[in-house]
Amino acid sequence: MELDDVMDGVFVPRLFNGTWISDHEFLFRDSDGAATIYNAKTLRRTVVMPNTTFRQMNVHQYSISPDRKYILLAIDYKKMYRHSFLAKYRIFNISNEHVVPLLHDDSNAMLQFAQWGRGGSQLVFVRDSNMFYMPQFSALTKPRPLTTNGENDVILNGVPDWVYEEEILQSNNAIWWSDDGTKIAYACFNDSAVDFINLPKYGDYHDVTNLYPQFRRFRYPKAGRNNPTVKLWVIDLTRMDYAKTEIVPPDDYKEKEFYFTSLQWVSHNRIAVTWLKRFQNSSLVSICDAAGLTYFCDNNLPRESHGSGWIDMQDKPVFGEDKRFYFIRLPLADGKAGYFRHVAMINTSVSTTNEDLKRDLQNLNGRKTFLTHGQFDVTKILAHHKDTNKVYYLTTLPSNPSQRHLFSVTDMNSDMPRTEECLTCDLGDDCTYHNAIFSPGAKYYILECLGPGVPWIDLRTTDNNTRLDLLDSNDNVRCKIESTAMPQLRTFNVPIEGGYNANVRLLLPPGLRDEEMVKYPMVINVYGGPGSQMVTDKFSVHWGSYLASRKNFVYSWIDGRGSGNQGDKRLHEIYRKLGSTEIEDQLNVASYLKNEIPFIDRYRTAIWGWSYGGYSTIMALATDSQVFNCGIAVAPVTSWLYYDSVYSERYMQMPWATDNYIGYEKADVTKKAANIKDKKLLLIHGTADDNVHTQQSLMLMKAITDAGVMYHAQVYPDESHSLSNVKSHLYRTMESFLDNCFGIPEGEERLPPQTEEKKR
Repeated sequence: MELDDVMDGVFVPRLFNGTWISDHEFLFRDSDGAATIYNAKTLRRTVVMPNTTFRQMNVHQYSISPDRKYILLAIDYKKMYRHSFLAKYRIFNISNEHVVPLLHDDSNAMLQFAQWGRGGSQLVFVRDSNMFYMPQFSALTKPRPLTTNGENDVILNGVPDWVYEEEILQSNNAIWWSDDGTKIAYACFNDSAVDFINLPKYGDYHDVTNLYPQFRRFRYPKAGRNNPTVKLWVIDLTRMDYAKTEIVPPDDYKEKEFYFTSLQWVSHNRIAVTWLKRFQNSSLVSICDAAGLTYFCDNNLPRESHGSGWIDMQDKPVFGEDKRFYFIRLPLADGKAGYFRHVAMINTSVSTTNEDLKRDLQNLNGRKTFLTHGQFDVTKILAHHKDTNKVYYLTTLPSNPSQRHLFSVTDMNSDMPRTEECLTCDLGDDCTYHNAIFSPGAKYYILECLGPGVPWIDLRTTDNNTRLDLLDSNDNVRCKIESTAMPQLRTFNVPIEGGYNANVRLLLPPGLRDEEMVKYPMVINVYGGPGSQMVTDKFSVHWGSYLASRKNFVYSWIDGRGSGNQGDKRLHEIYRKLGSTEIEDQLNVASYLKNEIPFIDRYRTAIWGWSYGGYSTIMALATDSQVFNCGIAVAPVTSWLYYDSVYSERYMQMPWATDNYIGYEKADVTKKAANIKDKKLLLIHGTADDNVHTQQSLMLMKAITDAGVMYHAQVYPDESHSLSNVKSHLYRTMESFLDNCFGIPEGEERLPPQTEEKKR
């Protein structure tokens, strides 16, 4: 296996790139790159925009208008943060293939967001943190402002600030259309009290006028510091004055610091909002009804963690057709094994003039009924089919958390409620990890088989789970895999403290034979963050595959306490004490592998990780001096005081003397700098990292320098958290470091086979 093939994406499979645009149609880019509408009823494809337009315009994103007359194109893309970007927007006319600017009098305007509405060719867009509306697109239509108080980095309308984008909404917008397109709900973020962070931008070294670095300044709340505040509004687009109505938080949230984590329209005058208190131990799903000048929100589904852990960002509820109930994942106890995430059916109140019916429904408001149970985690609720009363969801299996299968279960309105069926369990050993994307009415769905074999994509109907069309089999990747010496794969469990089992996966050199007493160096790839899962059946060929195939390294992952999708008891073991139990498990299992697996060279072991994995790497080196020879930390967190408030406080609470000051101190690797002595450490960071700031690595460098610890560092100017522009250099740097750590002579590709006899 060649590293260039891995870096160039030769082994990356194509996945579903489309979006459902009706109950039976989806828009996608076909194998020629053209924008195409696929009709699931007729299995016919209709090209609506040729690939030449994508190439000529350098299109970053596209979407079709509800009336199918236009395609909105985002061009000249400029990345901001993980999800957000600035772009110019163009309109492609499907009938004549002409392209015109969205804003004819300001064609070069860089917008933060633009989106079609629900009907015709209505549009909303955000510019300089203000929202604008066009009832229909035409070259003569002048946008009308919906907000006027916007100011970048201070008041943001319809687009999230950094922390909401990264940690909560995971989106570049905070705008929600009502189904009939007559109203828009949006969030207004006030960041005026949030601290700034400044990131340097060094620019082009070819530019002789580039003499001084510039600085990028944005708001970033850190643990215990001021957070943004938010208000939710609804605009009535049928009124000439575009009147605004506020969505008022429930009483228990009005005077407290809170987040909202999801919003969706239930009906023309009803909205569902999920609220979460800042400490992230109390949440509430509300049904909000229009009442005069405000939307009042009820207490439909309150939740408390009761001190045993945190409450994750709540899923968006999946509503039934008549809106009298919705489905959501909630924890359900299973004896001493603790809580697991399951499908719950929640009743809601319904607006009605029938007083008797209103009273009956009010008494049922918030009642929850679980549809699934057992020692497995439902990972996502996908859809509800009103005619069959079936809920579709993805889940692990009781005996195998590394798999993801598509199931259905009948709801409480069915003649046979709680009847479960696995729709993917019989697809073979090469297909045990799945995803599905359902049409709005849940009559059709896209099934993605994501591994462990080469992925493929089906179009299916929920009528008897019948395959209608094989959309992509990724034959090019399959052929490349078949002609490449791929690593062997082994998965097993290792007992760890607390009565748990760590899930372990090894990638082994293709030529490894158990009967031969040959020793191979081991590299452990660690993440360790709360809820993460490294050992899954998902297909992936990456740098670790290259190390195993080409370098004859054993490449390993370990999921211990704190990892996800195996119940809340295991997950919450690291609550208020990051950097403790999850690191102990990595160290103890690594020691087991070194000493008990005969083909692993106990004298040549390394650990590496990115982001939280970088933190875990440093903490592992600082905690135990015997397990690893060296470590590589890419973009590591070093102190949770330096990281964002939403993430740090969720798992550690507040860094105050009256709360968890000691926990933050114990989790700070800069306080353990002296313990890294006699270990080889490579620190890597990009100076434009808006997520884990370079400050994190620099403060550790100061600490280990003061402690007299020698280390290696690689800094990438103007690179973000992903280091996406320097991947080849990055991985060659890390490979060179590992070669040095394992004593591989310069110019040699791999270490000659080692045996115990040779070592003695």
